[in-house]
Amino acid sequence: MFKKLFLSFVLLTTIAFSQWVNTGAWPDTSLKGQLHGIAVDPAGKVWVGNFSPERFLPPGGGPNDSVTANLIRVYNPNGTPASFSPIWRIVGPGFNDTLKGSNMRGMRADHNGNILMVFGNQIMYRVNYQTGAGMKKVNLNLGTSPTAPAVSSSGQIFVGPVVNAGAPIKEFDSEFNFVGNVAVLNQTGFSRSMECSPDGNTVYFPIYTRQRIIVYRRPNEFAPFDSVGTIMNGVACESITRNRATGRLWVAAGSMNDRPDSSFYPWSVNTWYEYNLATNQITDSLKWNFFIPLSPNERPRGIDFSPDGNTAYIGCFGGSGYPLVQRVQKAVNVEPSVTVVDGYSLSQNYPNPFNPTTKIDFKLRENGFVTLKVYDMLGKEVAVLVNEEKPAGEYSVNFDASNLSSGTYIYQLNVNGLRITNKMSLIK
Repeated sequence: MFKKLFLSFVLLTTIAFSQWVNTGAWPDTSLKGQLHGIAVDPAGKVWVGNFSPERFLPPGGGPNDSVTANLIRVYNPNGTPASFSPIWRIVGPGFNDTLKGSNMRGMRADHNGNILMVFGNQIMYRVNYQTGAGMKKVNLNLGTSPTAPAVSSSGQIFVGPVVNAGAPIKEFDSEFNFVGNVAVLNQTGFSRSMECSPDGNTVYFPIYTRQRIIVYRRPNEFAPFDSVGTIMNGVACESITRNRATGRLWVAAGSMNDRPDSSFYPWSVNTWYEYNLATNQITDSLKWNFFIPLSPNERPRGIDFSPDGNTAYIGCFGGSGYPLVQRVQKAVNVEPSVTVVDGYSLSQNYPNPFNPTTKIDFKLRENGFVTLKVYDMLGKEVAVLVNEEKPAGEYSVNFDASNLSSGTYIYQLNVNGLRITNKMSLIK
Protein backbone atom coordinates (compact mmCIF):
# COMPACT_ATOMS: atom_id res chain seq x y z
CA MET A 1 0.00 0.00 0.00
CA PHE A 2 1.21 3.49 -0.83
CA LYS A 3 2.93 5.10 2.12
CA LYS A 4 0.72 7.59 3.95
CA LEU A 5 1.65 11.25 4.02
CA PHE A 6 -0.09 13.45 6.54
CA LEU A 7 -0.54 16.81 4.92
CA SER A 8 -1.07 20.16 6.54
CA PHE A 9 -0.91 23.70 5.28
CA VAL A 10 1.23 26.55 6.56
CA LEU A 11 -0.28 30.02 6.37
CA LEU A 12 2.43 32.55 5.65
CA THR A 13 2.75 35.29 8.23
CA THR A 14 3.04 37.76 5.36
CA ILE A 15 1.33 36.87 2.09
CA ALA A 16 1.92 38.76 -1.16
CA PHE A 17 -1.65 38.75 -2.47
CA SER A 18 -2.36 39.78 -6.05
CA GLN A 19 -4.82 42.58 -6.63
CA TRP A 20 -8.02 40.99 -7.91
CA VAL A 21 -10.74 43.44 -8.96
CA ASN A 22 -14.34 42.22 -8.84
CA THR A 23 -16.04 43.99 -11.75
CA GLY A 24 -19.49 42.79 -10.71
CA ALA A 25 -22.24 40.86 -12.49
CA TRP A 26 -21.20 39.28 -15.80
CA PRO A 27 -22.08 39.47 -18.62
CA ASP A 28 -24.80 41.70 -17.14
CA THR A 29 -27.36 41.74 -14.34
CA SER A 30 -30.05 39.96 -16.39
CA LEU A 31 -28.41 36.52 -16.03
CA LYS A 32 -30.10 35.21 -12.89
CA GLY A 33 -30.80 31.81 -11.37
CA GLN A 34 -29.00 29.25 -9.23
CA LEU A 35 -25.51 28.54 -10.52
CA HIS A 36 -24.42 24.92 -10.31
CA GLY A 37 -21.77 24.65 -12.98
CA ILE A 38 -19.23 26.90 -14.69
CA ALA A 39 -16.35 26.13 -17.07
CA VAL A 40 -14.07 28.08 -19.40
CA ASP A 41 -12.95 26.51 -22.68
CA PRO A 42 -9.67 27.06 -24.61
CA ALA A 43 -11.26 29.86 -26.67
CA GLY A 44 -12.14 31.70 -23.46
CA LYS A 45 -15.88 31.03 -23.78
CA VAL A 46 -17.67 30.77 -20.45
CA TRP A 47 -20.16 27.93 -19.97
CA VAL A 48 -22.80 28.56 -17.30
CA GLY A 49 -25.19 25.95 -15.94
CA ASN A 50 -28.34 26.87 -14.04
CA PHE A 51 -29.50 24.35 -11.44
CA SER A 52 -33.20 24.95 -12.06
CA PRO A 53 -35.17 24.22 -15.26
CA GLU A 54 -36.52 27.10 -17.35
CA ARG A 55 -39.14 27.57 -20.04
CA PHE A 56 -37.49 28.07 -23.41
CA LEU A 57 -38.70 28.60 -26.98
CA PRO A 58 -36.28 26.89 -29.40
CA PRO A 59 -35.24 28.89 -32.47
CA GLY A 60 -37.91 28.70 -35.17
CA GLY A 61 -40.51 27.34 -32.80
CA GLY A 62 -44.09 28.52 -32.56
CA PRO A 63 -45.93 29.69 -29.42
CA ASN A 64 -46.86 26.10 -28.54
CA ASP A 65 -43.34 24.68 -29.03
CA SER A 66 -41.71 25.88 -25.81
CA VAL A 67 -39.83 23.34 -23.71
CA THR A 68 -38.72 23.11 -20.08
CA ALA A 69 -35.00 22.45 -19.81
CA ASN A 70 -31.91 23.00 -17.70
CA LEU A 71 -30.34 25.51 -20.06
CA ILE A 72 -26.58 25.72 -20.59
CA ARG A 73 -25.62 29.25 -21.64
CA VAL A 74 -22.33 29.86 -23.41
CA TYR A 75 -20.75 33.32 -23.68
CA ASN A 76 -17.86 34.63 -25.71
CA PRO A 77 -15.13 36.43 -23.72
CA ASN A 78 -16.76 39.78 -24.58
CA GLY A 79 -20.03 38.64 -23.00
CA THR A 80 -22.01 38.02 -26.19
CA PRO A 81 -23.78 34.66 -26.56
CA ALA A 82 -22.03 31.94 -28.57
CA SER A 83 -23.77 31.00 -31.81
CA PHE A 84 -25.09 27.73 -30.34
CA SER A 85 -26.22 29.18 -26.99
CA PRO A 86 -28.32 28.33 -25.10
CA ILE A 87 -28.02 24.55 -25.19
CA TRP A 88 -31.34 22.93 -24.33
CA ARG A 89 -30.70 19.45 -25.71
CA ILE A 90 -27.59 17.41 -26.42
CA VAL A 91 -27.42 15.45 -29.65
CA GLY A 92 -24.61 12.96 -30.14
CA PRO A 93 -23.80 9.43 -31.34
CA GLY A 94 -26.83 7.35 -30.38
CA PHE A 95 -28.53 9.95 -28.15
CA ASN A 96 -30.79 13.00 -28.46
CA ASP A 97 -31.54 14.22 -24.95
CA THR A 98 -33.54 17.24 -23.89
CA LEU A 99 -31.98 18.57 -20.69
CA LYS A 100 -35.03 18.22 -18.49
CA GLY A 101 -36.11 16.23 -15.49
CA SER A 102 -32.73 16.42 -13.79
CA ASN A 103 -30.74 19.30 -12.32
CA MET A 104 -27.33 20.50 -13.52
CA ARG A 105 -24.66 19.40 -11.00
CA GLY A 106 -21.36 20.65 -12.39
CA MET A 107 -19.04 21.20 -15.36
CA ARG A 108 -15.36 21.00 -16.20
CA ALA A 109 -13.29 21.49 -19.37
CA ASP A 110 -11.50 18.23 -20.22
CA HIS A 111 -7.93 17.68 -21.48
CA ASN A 112 -8.93 18.78 -24.99
CA GLY A 113 -11.06 21.69 -23.83
CA ASN A 114 -14.39 19.98 -24.47
CA ILE A 115 -16.95 20.37 -21.70
CA LEU A 116 -17.86 17.61 -19.27
CA MET A 117 -21.22 18.19 -17.63
CA VAL A 118 -23.02 16.07 -15.06
CA PHE A 119 -26.66 15.95 -14.01
CA GLY A 120 -28.60 14.69 -11.01
CA ASN A 121 -29.84 11.63 -12.91
CA GLN A 122 -26.18 10.47 -12.82
CA ILE A 123 -25.56 11.14 -16.51
CA MET A 124 -22.28 12.67 -17.75
CA TYR A 125 -21.94 14.20 -21.21
CA ARG A 126 -18.99 15.44 -23.22
CA VAL A 127 -19.89 18.43 -25.41
CA ASN A 128 -17.76 19.85 -28.23
CA TYR A 129 -16.60 23.28 -27.07
CA GLN A 130 -16.49 24.62 -30.64
CA THR A 131 -19.95 23.52 -31.82
CA GLY A 132 -22.05 22.60 -28.77
CA ALA A 133 -22.63 19.10 -30.20
CA GLY A 134 -22.71 16.02 -27.99
CA MET A 135 -19.73 13.69 -28.20
CA LYS A 136 -20.21 11.04 -25.50
CA LYS A 137 -22.61 10.02 -22.74
CA VAL A 138 -22.32 7.64 -19.78
CA ASN A 139 -24.43 6.61 -16.79
CA LEU A 140 -22.21 7.12 -13.73
CA ASN A 141 -24.09 4.67 -11.45
CA LEU A 142 -22.99 6.42 -8.26
CA GLY A 143 -26.20 5.78 -6.35
CA THR A 144 -26.52 9.53 -5.68
CA SER A 145 -26.19 12.80 -7.57
CA PRO A 146 -22.64 13.46 -8.87
CA THR A 147 -20.21 16.18 -7.91
CA ALA A 148 -18.59 18.37 -10.54
CA PRO A 149 -15.94 16.15 -12.19
CA ALA A 150 -12.15 16.42 -12.15
CA VAL A 151 -9.97 15.65 -15.17
CA SER A 152 -6.25 15.04 -15.64
CA SER A 153 -4.05 16.37 -18.45
CA SER A 154 -4.28 12.98 -20.18
CA GLY A 155 -8.07 12.74 -19.89
CA GLN A 156 -8.68 10.59 -16.82
CA ILE A 157 -12.01 11.64 -15.26
CA PHE A 158 -12.98 11.45 -11.59
CA VAL A 159 -16.52 11.90 -10.29
CA GLY A 160 -17.64 11.70 -6.68
CA PRO A 161 -20.94 11.47 -4.82
CA VAL A 162 -22.90 14.39 -3.37
CA VAL A 163 -24.15 12.17 -0.53
CA ASN A 164 -21.01 10.53 0.85
CA ALA A 165 -21.88 7.59 3.10
CA GLY A 166 -21.30 4.26 1.32
CA ALA A 167 -20.87 5.86 -2.13
CA PRO A 168 -17.79 5.62 -4.37
CA ILE A 169 -15.49 8.15 -5.98
CA LYS A 170 -15.11 6.73 -9.49
CA GLU A 171 -12.45 6.95 -12.18
CA PHE A 172 -13.21 6.80 -15.93
CA ASP A 173 -10.77 6.89 -18.82
CA SER A 174 -10.92 9.53 -21.55
CA GLU A 175 -13.41 7.38 -23.52
CA PHE A 176 -15.82 7.18 -20.54
CA ASN A 177 -14.91 3.56 -19.71
CA PHE A 178 -15.09 2.80 -15.98
CA VAL A 179 -11.61 2.14 -14.57
CA GLY A 180 -12.28 1.61 -10.86
CA ASN A 181 -13.02 3.27 -7.54
CA VAL A 182 -10.68 5.79 -5.99
CA ALA A 183 -12.40 5.07 -2.68
CA VAL A 184 -15.73 4.13 -1.14
CA LEU A 185 -16.60 6.76 1.44
CA ASN A 186 -17.38 5.44 4.91
CA GLN A 187 -18.52 8.68 6.52
CA THR A 188 -21.61 10.85 6.31
CA GLY A 189 -21.38 14.25 4.68
CA PHE A 190 -22.03 16.22 1.52
CA SER A 191 -19.80 17.25 -1.38
CA ARG A 192 -20.28 19.40 -4.50
CA SER A 193 -17.01 19.35 -6.45
CA MET A 194 -13.57 17.75 -6.65
CA GLU A 195 -10.19 18.16 -8.37
CA CYS A 196 -7.11 16.15 -9.29
CA SER A 197 -3.45 16.72 -10.10
CA PRO A 198 -2.39 17.06 -13.76
CA ASP A 199 -1.03 13.49 -13.77
CA GLY A 200 -4.23 12.08 -12.26
CA ASN A 201 -2.41 10.42 -9.36
CA THR A 202 -3.67 12.76 -6.63
CA VAL A 203 -7.34 13.45 -5.99
CA TYR A 204 -8.71 16.27 -3.81
CA PHE A 205 -12.20 15.57 -2.45
CA PRO A 206 -13.85 18.29 -0.30
CA ILE A 207 -16.54 17.30 2.20
CA TYR A 208 -17.93 20.71 3.02
CA THR A 209 -20.14 19.59 5.90
CA ARG A 210 -17.05 18.13 7.61
CA GLN A 211 -14.80 21.12 6.85
CA ARG A 212 -11.98 19.21 5.20
CA ILE A 213 -10.48 18.22 1.86
CA ILE A 214 -9.44 14.57 1.76
CA VAL A 215 -6.37 13.78 -0.34
CA TYR A 216 -6.07 10.43 -2.12
CA ARG A 217 -2.82 9.45 -3.82
CA ARG A 218 -1.27 6.60 -5.78
CA PRO A 219 2.32 6.12 -7.01
CA ASN A 220 1.21 5.52 -10.63
CA GLU A 221 -1.93 5.02 -12.69
CA PHE A 222 -1.82 1.24 -12.26
CA ALA A 223 -1.73 1.29 -8.45
CA PRO A 224 -4.65 1.74 -6.05
CA PHE A 225 -5.34 5.06 -4.34
CA ASP A 226 -4.71 5.53 -0.64
CA SER A 227 -6.00 8.27 1.65
CA VAL A 228 -2.95 10.29 2.71
CA GLY A 229 -4.52 12.95 4.92
CA THR A 230 -6.28 16.28 4.55
CA ILE A 231 -5.49 19.84 3.51
CA MET A 232 -7.06 23.21 4.33
CA ASN A 233 -8.83 21.98 7.43
CA GLY A 234 -11.69 24.21 8.50
CA VAL A 235 -12.94 25.08 5.01
CA ALA A 236 -16.55 24.32 4.06
CA CYS A 237 -15.63 23.97 0.38
CA GLU A 238 -18.41 23.74 -2.21
CA SER A 239 -16.29 24.61 -5.26
CA ILE A 240 -12.70 23.87 -6.19
CA THR A 241 -10.69 24.15 -9.39
CA ARG A 242 -7.13 24.10 -10.64
CA ASN A 243 -6.06 27.26 -12.46
CA ARG A 244 -4.53 25.61 -15.54
CA ALA A 245 -2.25 28.61 -16.17
CA THR A 246 -0.58 28.40 -12.75
CA GLY A 247 -1.26 24.82 -11.65
CA ARG A 248 -2.56 25.99 -8.27
CA LEU A 249 -5.79 25.01 -6.56
CA TRP A 250 -8.50 27.55 -5.82
CA VAL A 251 -10.75 26.54 -2.95
CA ALA A 252 -13.97 28.13 -1.67
CA ALA A 253 -13.78 28.48 2.11
CA GLY A 254 -17.51 28.43 2.85
CA SER A 255 -20.66 30.52 3.07
CA MET A 256 -22.99 31.98 5.69
CA ASN A 257 -25.06 28.82 5.17
CA ASP A 258 -22.12 26.47 5.80
CA ARG A 259 -19.56 28.53 7.66
CA PRO A 260 -15.86 27.71 7.73
CA ASP A 261 -14.11 27.25 11.05
CA SER A 262 -12.57 30.67 11.65
CA SER A 263 -11.93 30.18 15.37
CA PHE A 264 -8.44 28.84 14.67
CA TYR A 265 -8.10 28.98 10.88
CA PRO A 266 -7.99 32.23 8.86
CA TRP A 267 -10.94 31.51 6.56
CA SER A 268 -13.54 34.09 5.45
CA VAL A 269 -16.95 33.38 3.93
CA ASN A 270 -17.51 33.75 0.16
CA THR A 271 -13.76 33.79 -0.44
CA TRP A 272 -11.72 31.51 -2.69
CA TYR A 273 -8.13 30.85 -1.61
CA GLU A 274 -5.21 29.91 -3.85
CA TYR A 275 -3.32 26.87 -2.54
CA ASN A 276 0.24 26.20 -3.66
CA LEU A 277 0.55 22.41 -3.89
CA ALA A 278 4.35 22.56 -3.98
CA THR A 279 4.68 24.41 -0.66
CA ASN A 280 1.33 23.67 1.06
CA GLN A 281 0.80 27.41 1.49
CA ILE A 282 -2.03 29.86 0.87
CA THR A 283 -0.71 32.39 -1.65
CA ASP A 284 -3.70 34.44 -2.84
CA SER A 285 -7.45 35.02 -2.52
CA LEU A 286 -10.44 36.59 -4.26
CA LYS A 287 -13.98 37.34 -3.11
CA TRP A 288 -17.62 37.25 -4.18
CA ASN A 289 -19.37 40.61 -3.73
CA PHE A 290 -22.57 40.00 -1.76
CA PHE A 291 -25.78 41.37 -3.28
CA ILE A 292 -27.40 41.06 0.16
CA PRO A 293 -24.75 41.52 2.89
CA LEU A 294 -23.70 38.20 4.42
CA SER A 295 -26.63 36.39 2.83
CA PRO A 296 -26.84 32.61 3.51
CA ASN A 297 -28.42 32.29 0.05
CA GLU A 298 -25.20 33.21 -1.74
CA ARG A 299 -23.16 30.01 -1.55
CA PRO A 300 -19.89 29.84 -3.57
CA ARG A 301 -20.68 27.02 -5.98
CA GLY A 302 -18.46 27.57 -9.02
CA ILE A 303 -15.16 29.04 -10.21
CA ASP A 304 -13.03 28.78 -13.33
CA PHE A 305 -10.32 30.82 -15.02
CA SER A 306 -9.60 32.27 -18.46
CA PRO A 307 -6.88 30.48 -20.46
CA ASP A 308 -4.25 33.02 -19.34
CA GLY A 309 -5.29 32.60 -15.70
CA ASN A 310 -5.86 36.33 -15.14
CA THR A 311 -9.67 36.39 -15.12
CA ALA A 312 -11.87 34.36 -12.78
CA TYR A 313 -15.56 33.69 -13.27
CA ILE A 314 -17.33 32.89 -10.00
CA GLY A 315 -20.89 31.98 -9.15
CA CYS A 316 -23.16 31.27 -6.23
CA PHE A 317 -26.09 28.96 -5.54
CA GLY A 318 -29.14 29.90 -3.49
CA GLY A 319 -32.07 32.22 -3.93
CA SER A 320 -32.58 33.16 -7.57
CA GLY A 321 -33.03 36.90 -7.13
CA TYR A 322 -29.42 37.90 -7.83
CA PRO A 323 -27.18 37.68 -10.91
CA LEU A 324 -25.57 34.31 -11.48
CA VAL A 325 -21.94 35.13 -12.31
CA GLN A 326 -19.34 37.73 -11.31
CA ARG A 327 -16.08 38.43 -13.11
CA VAL A 328 -12.87 39.03 -11.14
CA GLN A 329 -9.74 40.27 -12.89
CA LYS A 330 -6.12 40.73 -11.95
CA ALA A 331 -5.33 44.42 -11.89
CA VAL A 332 -2.29 45.92 -13.59
CA ASN A 333 0.30 47.20 -11.15
CA VAL A 334 2.19 50.01 -12.88
CA GLU A 335 4.08 50.59 -9.63
CA PRO A 336 4.52 48.16 -6.75
CA SER A 337 2.20 50.23 -4.55
CA VAL A 338 -0.49 51.43 -6.98
CA THR A 339 -3.34 49.42 -8.50
CA VAL A 340 -4.66 50.91 -11.77
CA VAL A 341 -7.86 49.80 -13.52
CA ASP A 342 -9.31 51.68 -16.52
CA GLY A 343 -7.55 54.88 -15.53
CA TYR A 344 -8.67 54.80 -11.89
CA SER A 345 -6.05 54.06 -9.23
CA LEU A 346 -5.96 53.03 -5.59
CA SER A 347 -2.63 53.18 -3.75
CA GLN A 348 -1.38 50.86 -1.06
CA ASN A 349 -1.96 52.64 2.23
CA TYR A 350 1.12 54.19 3.83
CA PRO A 351 2.49 53.28 6.22
CA ASN A 352 1.56 49.63 6.11
CA PRO A 353 1.50 47.95 8.58
CA PHE A 354 0.26 50.95 10.59
CA ASN A 355 -0.71 51.99 14.13
CA PRO A 356 -3.18 53.58 14.40
CA THR A 357 -3.31 56.00 11.41
CA THR A 358 -2.52 55.60 7.74
CA LYS A 359 -3.04 57.43 4.45
CA ILE A 360 -4.84 56.16 1.34
CA ASP A 361 -4.42 57.87 -2.06
CA PHE A 362 -6.68 57.38 -5.05
CA LYS A 363 -7.16 58.91 -8.50
CA LEU A 364 -10.38 59.38 -10.50
CA ARG A 365 -10.34 59.43 -14.29
CA GLU A 366 -13.84 60.95 -14.45
CA ASN A 367 -16.38 62.64 -12.19
CA GLY A 368 -18.52 60.25 -10.21
CA PHE A 369 -20.12 59.27 -6.92
CA VAL A 370 -17.32 57.80 -4.84
CA THR A 371 -17.28 55.54 -1.82
CA LEU A 372 -14.15 54.44 0.00
CA LYS A 373 -15.00 51.93 2.72
CA VAL A 374 -13.09 49.69 5.10
CA TYR A 375 -14.19 46.12 5.96
CA ASP A 376 -12.94 43.46 8.30
CA MET A 377 -12.10 39.98 6.98
CA LEU A 378 -15.67 38.77 7.55
CA GLY A 379 -16.99 41.49 5.25
CA LYS A 380 -18.37 43.73 8.01
CA GLU A 381 -18.15 47.45 7.22
CA VAL A 382 -16.03 49.20 9.89
CA ALA A 383 -15.47 52.66 8.39
CA VAL A 384 -16.71 54.95 5.60
CA LEU A 385 -13.93 57.30 4.49
CA VAL A 386 -15.60 58.81 1.39
CA ASN A 387 -19.27 58.84 0.40
CA GLU A 388 -19.95 61.71 -2.01
CA GLU A 389 -19.82 63.04 -5.55
CA LYS A 390 -16.28 64.00 -6.59
CA PRO A 391 -14.73 65.48 -9.74
CA ALA A 392 -11.88 63.80 -11.61
CA GLY A 393 -8.56 64.22 -9.88
CA GLU A 394 -6.19 62.91 -7.21
CA TYR A 395 -7.17 62.55 -3.55
CA SER A 396 -5.64 61.58 -0.21
CA VAL A 397 -7.64 60.33 2.79
CA ASN A 398 -6.46 59.66 6.35
CA PHE A 399 -7.78 56.64 8.23
CA ASP A 400 -7.70 56.48 12.02
CA ALA A 401 -8.14 52.91 13.33
CA SER A 402 -7.82 53.75 17.04
CA ASN A 403 -11.10 51.96 17.79
CA LEU A 404 -10.20 48.76 15.90
CA SER A 405 -8.25 45.70 16.98
CA SER A 406 -5.10 44.42 15.29
CA GLY A 407 -5.65 42.46 12.12
CA THR A 408 -6.03 42.58 8.35
CA TYR A 409 -8.63 44.89 6.84
CA ILE A 410 -9.97 45.42 3.33
CA TYR A 411 -10.44 48.86 1.80
CA GLN A 412 -12.47 49.30 -1.37
CA LEU A 413 -12.86 52.20 -3.81
CA ASN A 414 -16.19 52.18 -5.67
CA VAL A 415 -16.80 54.67 -8.48
CA ASN A 416 -18.87 54.56 -11.68
CA GLY A 417 -19.55 50.83 -11.29
CA LEU A 418 -15.88 49.96 -10.80
CA ARG A 419 -14.50 48.44 -7.60
CA ILE A 420 -10.82 48.35 -6.64
CA THR A 421 -9.86 46.52 -3.45
CA ASN A 422 -6.72 46.34 -1.36
CA LYS A 423 -5.60 44.98 2.01
CA MET A 424 -3.91 46.69 4.96
CA SER A 425 -2.54 45.50 8.30
CA LEU A 426 -3.17 47.16 11.65
CA ILE A 427 -0.65 46.17 14.31
CA LYS A 428 -1.02 47.59 17.82
